[in-house]
Amino acid sequence: MQEQPNAKIIGATIIGFALVGGAFTLSSLTTPKHTTSIQTATVSDSSALRVPIPVSDSDTDGIEDWRDEFIITDPVMISQSTSTYELPDTLTGQMSIAFMEDIIRSRGYGPVGRTETEVIENTIAKLGKEAEYKIYDTVDVIVMPDWDPEDIRNYANTVAATLYRNSIPNMEGELEILHALLYSENSDREKELHDLVGVYRGYRDDTLKIPVPAFLLKEHLDLINSYHAIHEDILGMTFYEADPAVALLRLKRYQDDATGLAYSLQNMYLSLESYAHLFTEDDPAVLFVLFSPDIQI
Repeated sequence: MQEQPNAKIIGATIIGFALVGGAFTLSSLTTPKHTTSIQTATVSDSSALRVPIPVSDSDTDGIEDWRDEFIITDPVMISQSTSTYELPDTLTGQMSIAFMEDIIRSRGYGPVGRTETEVIENTIAKLGKEAEYKIYDTVDVIVMPDWDPEDIRNYANTVAATLYRNSIPNMEGELEILHALLYSENSDREKELHDLVGVYRGYRDDTLKIPVPAFLLKEHLDLINSYHAIHEDILGMTFYEADPAVALLRLKRYQDDATGLAYSLQNMYLSLESYAHLFTEDDPAVLFVLFSPDIQI
């Protein structure tokens, strides 16, 4: 059931309309009947009329000539590549891609995936494996189960002669050459680095061919493996531009390998020291005296 309008509201509304209507009527009755003429003020303008600047469109392309100056009308041609993407064959490229993929996976898997620290550690471990190389063992050398003093003398002289024969006089060290290559534009010195690779390859390969008395087998293998380690280090340094990760890995190993070579030569001297009476001052084996722990240089 609808409610009846409130009588007070209806009354107030009627009174309001009456007041407005009365005010309008009163205004009409009191307004003067004559009209006042209104003169319009005019301003004399003696200047010329403003006219639009003509706009030309010489090529009728719908774009004004002045706009054409800011628009490249020649089509931009993007040639489609005919080659297909190939995965990088360098350690640097492969490890970079693998690292980024692992980082993305770890973030995608959230709390159930590996942390970024674990990804970094895993990448470092993989890189460490790339620095591994062949270790020469007994099967790779000629062992003399029986020997005499002359065999010892011949062995020591031949090992020392191998060092003399393969060395390059006045050649700077590999680290000095690498430093010059990295901090100067003289790429000619790269040949020197490759020459040193050949030097240590010669040390290793020639020493492998020398028959060794059985009691010197350990010292013999240590020396060969030290030559080989330095060879691999310098070879890795030659990739300082093409594959920086390889160069960095080998450079990090270099100090330990160089120390190992020094100990190998020192142990060779100590093993031969008790046989010093077999040698003369003209024998190449006198070279090993330089690696005596007691020598003062």
